[in-house]
Amino acid sequence: MLSSIIIDPTMPVNVREFQRKLLLWFSKHKRPLPWRLHGNPYRIFVVEIMLQQTQIKTVLPYYARWLKTFPDVKTLAEAPLDQVLKLWEGLGYYTRARNLHKAAQIIVEKFNGKIPSDLESLRSLPGIGRYTAGAIASIAFQKSVPLVDGNVARVLSRVFNLKKDISKPDTQKTLYDLAETLVSEKEPGNFNQALMELGSLVCIPEVPKCSICPVQTLCIAYQKGDPSKLPIKSKGVQVKEIDMVVGMLAKNGKILVRRRPERGIWGGLWEIPGTVRARSQTSEEALKEEFEGTLGIAIKIQKKINPIKHQFTHRKALIHPFHCETIKNGNVKPKKMNIRWVTVKELKKLSFSVPHQKILAQSGYGSN
Repeated sequence: MLSSIIIDPTMPVNVREFQRKLLLWFSKHKRPLPWRLHGNPYRIFVVEIMLQQTQIKTVLPYYARWLKTFPDVKTLAEAPLDQVLKLWEGLGYYTRARNLHKAAQIIVEKFNGKIPSDLESLRSLPGIGRYTAGAIASIAFQKSVPLVDGNVARVLSRVFNLKKDISKPDTQKTLYDLAETLVSEKEPGNFNQALMELGSLVCIPEVPKCSICPVQTLCIAYQKGDPSKLPIKSKGVQVKEIDMVVGMLAKNGKILVRRRPERGIWGGLWEIPGTVRARSQTSEEALKEEFEGTLGIAIKIQKKINPIKHQFTHRKALIHPFHCETIKNGNVKPKKMNIRWVTVKELKKLSFSVPHQKILAQSGYGSN
């Protein structure tokens, strides 16, 4: 292993000193998270998928409920998808839940029920990219492999005063090269967690807490100026605003629901049927066109419910719900386009996105 990394010739970073300081700090200040206290490969596998694009405080209650229902990979693999999605309900990015379910089935079939420990096998599983594979391999199996998430990218950008756009592929490669050189051979799991913990608790985005940073004396950005100016990141995609309409249709004590396609927003979840409103349409026109043209149900709109706001990653939606009744052709074949009439009891077993849960609650059909 290299004794130092040289990005700036005037200020090389001592690798062993960096490892020593960071690991010592982590041993004293790490948060007592449940997967650290009672971890095993399956638990680390589950939580690393949950933590993709989601904060720890949000994940904690989901993690506890998940392990109670699916204590091991075999239980998860054998569970019906609807049960998996229901347990994930509200956590968002539902593709993660479907991939976790598929990965569990592959692990049972191909790997004899044991989480693989090598990067190549891990990355062959659905939903596992370079970062997640590195996290599982290093934390669960003590493999000396690097990982780079948002927190790590921020820490490394500042420590090495890296004035390059971290969203660019070339910079990502540089960050991984740095992480690979830095990672401890003796304690790779603790080291990688320490890097992420440092970014989460100390080397925070706007105003880094440099006065309590364990590697302050090794941080080139701190020595040369203002660490808060790093990392450099190009501006994100402009948020697009959309209007959506949905129709609550009840008949003979049952509610009409529809399952969304596997791919795309809220993939695989159930929904109150609706559509995106075109600019040339009123909400009522868009809803009638969706029910009559797509579902083959002529409807009469009874009343409008309070609209629901929802923020996606790159979209902001305003959802307009309506109570409706059928005029004719009210019967819909259950298997056609994943449409189903369900009782209130059945409704509670299906998984809906957060805004659709709110609409159901407003209408007296709370899904929980």
